[in-house]
Amino acid sequence: MRNIQTEILVIGGGATGSGVARDLAMRGFKTLLVEKGDLTHGTTGRYHGLLHSGGRYAVKDPQAARECIAENRILRRILPQCIEESGGFFVVTPWDDPSYAPRFVAGCKQAGIPVEEISVRQMLREEPLLNPEIRQCFRVPDAAADSFRAADLNAESARLHGAQILKYHKVNQLLRAGNRIVGASCQDLVGDEPVTIHADMVVNASGAWAGQIASSVGLHVQVIPGKGVMIAVSRRIVNTIINRCKMPSDGDILVPIHTVTVIGTTDVKVDDPDHFAIDQWEVHLLLEEGEKIVPGFKEMRMLRAWAGVRPLYQETSVGDTRDVTRSYVLLDHAVRDGLEGLVTITSGKWTTYRKMAEGTADLVGQKLGTQRACRTHLEPLPEAHAGQLYLGAPLNHIEKDRLYHQIICECELATVKDVTDAITRGQAKTIDDIRRDARVGMGPCQGGFCTYRVAGLLHQLRRPAMEDANYVKDTNLALREFLHERWKGLLPILWGQQLRQERLDELIYLSLLNADHLPGQRTSALTAELYLPGTQSTPEVEQPPPKRTKPFSSVPNQSKIEAEILVVGAGISGLSAAWSAVERGRRVRVIAKGRGSLYWHAGCIDVLGYSQLQGEEPVESPLAALQELIHDNPDHPYAMAGIDTIKTSLNAFQDLCLASDYPLHGSIERNWLLPSALGGPRPTCLAPETMIAGDLRKTEPMLIINFAGFHDFYPELIADNLSIQGKPAIGLTIEVPELPQHSILTGRVLAEAFDKVEFRQIISQAIRTQADEYLHGSAIRLGLPAVLGVDHPVENKSYLEETLGVPVFEIPPLPASIPGIR
Repeated sequence: MRNIQTEILVIGGGATGSGVARDLAMRGFKTLLVEKGDLTHGTTGRYHGLLHSGGRYAVKDPQAARECIAENRILRRILPQCIEESGGFFVVTPWDDPSYAPRFVAGCKQAGIPVEEISVRQMLREEPLLNPEIRQCFRVPDAAADSFRAADLNAESARLHGAQILKYHKVNQLLRAGNRIVGASCQDLVGDEPVTIHADMVVNASGAWAGQIASSVGLHVQVIPGKGVMIAVSRRIVNTIINRCKMPSDGDILVPIHTVTVIGTTDVKVDDPDHFAIDQWEVHLLLEEGEKIVPGFKEMRMLRAWAGVRPLYQETSVGDTRDVTRSYVLLDHAVRDGLEGLVTITSGKWTTYRKMAEGTADLVGQKLGTQRACRTHLEPLPEAHAGQLYLGAPLNHIEKDRLYHQIICECELATVKDVTDAITRGQAKTIDDIRRDARVGMGPCQGGFCTYRVAGLLHQLRRPAMEDANYVKDTNLALREFLHERWKGLLPILWGQQLRQERLDELIYLSLLNADHLPGQRTSALTAELYLPGTQSTPEVEQPPPKRTKPFSSVPNQSKIEAEILVVGAGISGLSAAWSAVERGRRVRVIAKGRGSLYWHAGCIDVLGYSQLQGEEPVESPLAALQELIHDNPDHPYAMAGIDTIKTSLNAFQDLCLASDYPLHGSIERNWLLPSALGGPRPTCLAPETMIAGDLRKTEPMLIINFAGFHDFYPELIADNLSIQGKPAIGLTIEVPELPQHSILTGRVLAEAFDKVEFRQIISQAIRTQADEYLHGSAIRLGLPAVLGVDHPVENKSYLEETLGVPVFEIPPLPASIPGIR
């Protein structure tokens, strides 16, 4: 057990807690902050990103409105790198009471909020997607804010002034001695050890969890957890914050933040801030309300849904949480409950966090008999992210410094440096921590491509000097937990384009990479819990109309193609059906919306890799497992086709590939067991000649090599996972200055280069020079990313084997898949 002594203990690492820690540290108090997750793990990291002007509360909550506009001006001055000057519109739609508008304007003026009415024509000139039926529009100084970055900078400022920040330290119990709170007992969730913290004063800044913390010593703090559901649209549909000009209600705000637009929120009382559902009626309601602001909203691509929990303080019970004030509450428990050493700061808004921290620090100083002036409104936060926040900033940075080849997340334009800074300087514990710092996994693919790359970089940077392969289990866990966390927010909106995206992500991680069969535990104390199952019932909400499409006969310039058989889809099924029909003399056409699944495919033919009868163990013989499967499932497609048909089909496909000088080896009697690009075992029935030397049933050790600058393959991660499974392997990245000079080095670029004789000679020489110590001595096999040519892969593989003197095999990296394209 660790014991820590401090002057002031701050509980909670959101906006308020980090702000309190900064203020106290700047006043010279020895301060320690604990947070049960990463900074902003709670409500701060789950809000819509709005810096309020106060206009939203101008009529109903004037005090909150005055607080908001005052802090709005201060925050623009002290943390401009966290604020995008988007401005805000309050709009009167046909569904809104027009009599509210003059009350709104009067409330703004009384609260000191600048407000200006502009014409609907001007509004549409600035935001053309807004509903043209809007009747009035008012401009206010709202702005978009990055709450993740702001909390990090507040914590960094606190550190610079001597504070200590302990993330992933959960408070289990406040410590009481007589009528005084003297600290807290915590659990270090990463180190899995108890920690006791002794303090002269404890600040409970845990937001919606403040009541739980207080109850650990028998105090009752009536914090009402008010759940607010939000949905992110896949792109910026507006660049100005849009509020409905009416009394605050559900789904009446659109916030453009970074690359997306967020619609929010609902407001529903929940019993537990950690366990609640996102109900389908809430999702439907947000879509309906969004349609009133932006016509066509319901048909747009939704990325994910999430919910934050507002800490609403009320001494008496209320029926509707929107009736609870948004002003903050500061409780001195010595006065309120006769218990010294504890104050609670709760409620309020993100916009007012600094003012809340100032009031808290004033009270703490008064109680400790040390009054020192606040300086947080005067001193800007550290410039770790210098410059103004604006939409094009990441692209401008990449173009200015020509960092295209360093991009790790294409959706959010996060670079290798962004990720490595989050790991090293930001002290990230999980990939989700890296997401909050670098925005990886927050775009349309929701981590489909960048999760693997970030895991590879995390493993490289965290890998112990002694190269203990067991450490790879932590990387595997981090990858699993992040995919699980992304899945959490996708489940409520899984339809349309995002459903297709998740099917692609499933192909990548469960088929191509076989991520669910890696060594190590599947969950930990840091694993996110899925939302509880929601109710399917919906309130009286108008359902979306069917999408309008033109009848085929009305499509202009239509062309007609004569065919006996039309195949829709260009994946393995579609192309196989077309090939089979052509073989029988039929006239066939294949049409597809885009690339078929082979572009995301390992380039092998799987029949049965795992079965329920064998659990986690890969299937040794597909034939034997098929017979059991068919016996137990007579309606299964394999049962309907029959084993003889399956054998005939596999043999015919092998003949086709052989005729094309790209032989597939194997049979239904025995699976290959090939390594994935994560180092997991990937059972498959038929594999190309370029892969079979990597069969994991062979005993020769493996050397896995990548080329520096190719970010879709991580040899150390692969090798460590293989080694821990008893398959000796070493990972190595080599420098090849002669690699193609493309902005982004993709598998296709490398494969096309490999088809040139001079390039494969360069690669062979580079491997001989930089991996010579591994290629001599004990027998070894050489694994490379599957980029050994588009047209001549077998020939290129043979050349490398001849010049290097070892068997060579390919491992499919992230898509697009060169073996699949072949």
